[in-house]
Amino acid sequence: MPHDINQMAYVDQEPWHGLGTQLPANADYESIVEAAGFYIAEERPLFAPGRDEPIPDKKALFRTDTGEYLATVNRGYEVIQFEEVARTLVEAAGGVRCIFHTAGTLGRYGKRGWLLGELPEPMRVRGDKSIIKRYVLGYTGHDGTTAITLKNVATRVVCQNTIGVALGERDGAEWHILHTTSAKVRLDEAGRAFRRMVQGYERFAALSDHLAMTRFSEHQLRNVIDVVMPLPQDEVEHPRLMKGRNKVIELFHAGRGLEGSIRGTAWGALQAFSEYADHHRHTRVPKGKNMDALRLESIWIGKAASLKRQALAAIADTARIRLAT
Repeated sequence: MPHDINQMAYVDQEPWHGLGTQLPANADYESIVEAAGFYIAEERPLFAPGRDEPIPDKKALFRTDTGEYLATVNRGYEVIQFEEVARTLVEAAGGVRCIFHTAGTLGRYGKRGWLLGELPEPMRVRGDKSIIKRYVLGYTGHDGTTAITLKNVATRVVCQNTIGVALGERDGAEWHILHTTSAKVRLDEAGRAFRRMVQGYERFAALSDHLAMTRFSEHQLRNVIDVVMPLPQDEVEHPRLMKGRNKVIELFHAGRGLEGSIRGTAWGALQAFSEYADHHRHTRVPKGKNMDALRLESIWIGKAASLKRQALAAIADTARIRLAT
């Protein structure tokens, strides 16, 4: 079936498939976990037929409540429970009126699961037709292949199809964490980063409106580029750096979504740097590494994220806008 629901819970509007347990908007965490079907997965040794010793580099995952087999995984795989991902999301979104919206497990044995929180009102920047995403999604699986994902999305997740739509959204903060021995540490780190993002939601909304009402010239932009992407003082040509600097100027004038009153503003300048950093900046790919994974890591915790922070600070300084600390 297209919804692929094993068990789920929701507040407010009933999902299109009519499945799930409706909970009050102020439902406590334990009620959400129970209604969503968030079981505990455990590792067990895996044996080959006719052998008494377990296979050394493999192990099996089972549900502790029903005993159902879930998947065979490598020795380096580390189980991260649905509840751990959900709790990370709940704690990260605390203090900003974020409420639980939907949660559930997918597939015949509930191998994959999610929790969706809803931020207050979607953030709209004055003059910008796009919106800052209003939902926060935690998603993972015990099938041996599904990574842990924390993501800021616009889609209300109620089934397998909407999970796919949400995970396919291009914009919004996103963390992917593999089920390796460092998974719990990285989940904690991502949770802290996510919390900082959510806590700054309303503060950033006010700042964004200010940026969108502040006129910004190409001359000012070039001064910011000199700060964020400076040319080395040497006799060597730097074609890649020059190409990047020129790309930011091009995006400032004709970047995606930059039209109407936000064109030629400090907000437009920040969006030019963001689009360049996320989608145009050259990323070195070490042998054996995945390009998409490296780009995502760069966007939210690496060089791309650092470039955007520097750009915001330099734009604000040039436009004489005070950033709250």
